[in-house]
Amino acid sequence: MHTTLLTEPAVRGANEDAGGVLGPVAVMLDGAGVPPRFRAGCVHEVAWFSHALAGRLLLRAQDPSVPLRQALAGAITDVRSLHEERCDLDRGGPSATVVAVRWGAEHLEHLVLCDSSLLLEQTDGTTTRLSDPRIDAVVREEVRAEAVEARRNAPGGFWVARHEPEAAEQALVGRTPLRALRAAHLVSDGITRAVDLLGMHDDAALARSLREDPHALLRELRRAEAGLPIGRRPRKPHDDATVLTLCPLER
Repeated sequence: MHTTLLTEPAVRGANEDAGGVLGPVAVMLDGAGVPPRFRAGCVHEVAWFSHALAGRLLLRAQDPSVPLRQALAGAITDVRSLHEERCDLDRGGPSATVVAVRWGAEHLEHLVLCDSSLLLEQTDGTTTRLSDPRIDAVVREEVRAEAVEARRNAPGGFWVARHEPEAAEQALVGRTPLRALRAAHLVSDGITRAVDLLGMHDDAALARSLREDPHALLRELRRAEAGLPIGRRPRKPHDDATVLTLCPLER
C-alpha cells in the first residue's frame, strides 16, 4: 500500500488534526474545536487528545482479529486513563472525530465516527463518501450551542470519541475489496468543506484532486475560503485540513 499524508493547520503551530500509519493501519482524527466551556473539566488541549488517541488506536488496531470498534473502545479507555485522575471528565473533556482503515490481503476495513469522511475511489470510476450524518441532523434541529452540546454522546444525538468507550459502538464500519479500489482518502472536514461549504468540487472531483495534487487542492481551498463573502463565512474562516491517501500497489 502506498500512503501519503498532508496536513495544514488553520493557525500555524496549532493543528488539532492527527493522522498516521502503522503497519496495515491508517487513522485520521479531527479534534473537536468546541469552546473551552464545553470541555471545562479537562486541563488538556484538544490537540493533545487527538494525537494521544491516534497513537493508541494505531497500536490497538494492529491485531486483525480485533474488530475496529473494539480497538477504538480500547484506545479511548487508554487515553482516559492518562488523565481521568487529574481531570473531572464529567464536566466535559476534549473529543475527536475518527476515520480508521486496516487492510489485509483482500479487503480494506473501515471505521468512521462523526463527520470526518472516507472517500473511496473505485476502479470503475465511481466515488463513495462515507461519513456519519448525525451531527448535521442535530445542528439543524438545535439553535443554541448548549443544546447541541447536550446531545453529544447521548442517545438520539451524535457520537464522537471522547472519554466514553461506548461511543465506539456507534461508529460506522464495513469493508471493501482491494481489487475494486483505486484509492482511499481519509479526510477531515477541513478538506470536505471544498464540497460542502465552497462548492469547488463534487466528491469524485475532490478525490481525484487529492490523489493527483493534494498541495494544489489545499492552495485552491485556502483561496476560496478567503474569498467567501462575509455573510457566508463559517465560525472558523479556515479549518485544519488533513488528508491521508492510500493507493493499493499494482499486483
